[in-house]
Amino acid sequence: MFIITKLLRFLTIKLVLFLFLTVTLLAEYPVTSIGVIDLNFILSESKAAKDAAKQIEKIAIQIEQDVATSDQEMINEQNKLIESQAIMAPNAFEEKRIEYEKKVNNYNISRQEKLISIDRLVAESRNSVLNALKPILEEISNEKGITILLEKNSVLLNADNMDITNEALKKLDKDFPNLAINQE
Repeated sequence: MFIITKLLRFLTIKLVLFLFLTVTLLAEYPVTSIGVIDLNFILSESKAAKDAAKQIEKIAIQIEQDVATSDQEMINEQNKLIESQAIMAPNAFEEKRIEYEKKVNNYNISRQEKLISIDRLVAESRNSVLNALKPILEEISNEKGITILLEKNSVLLNADNMDITNEALKKLDKDFPNLAINQE
């Protein structure tokens, strides 16, 4: 009987310690609440993103027109060089040809930089929208007690009440309705 009492006391102490440690360990971890946001939707449907897209489109059209005009000028210069070959001395023509090739190389670099600048403008506008969105997401997360926010593209299935996209979009449109695009 004495052994059974000691065994029961030992098991009781172990059980109490186990429960105490379990509760203590669980208390260290926050309650996790997950939210979902569709960033692609926001980056395509927000007022600021649409405004930026319109501005970038105008800039892109202007750049394309400038490039087309410059392309035609380079073609015209090439044609003049070819026509002048018959009446020029070979050495003089060779100098003109080398000069023209340098000009073409410089033009191609400049042309490529102009076309790349469009991509840079798109990336900068996306970053501006995302930077404006971040405090809004923090605010919504704090209000709803969300501790983890996942991008919708990485989630296979979620409950509708987990999706904060529309709420974030409304606040973003209110706080950040347009975006100034600076072409450098």
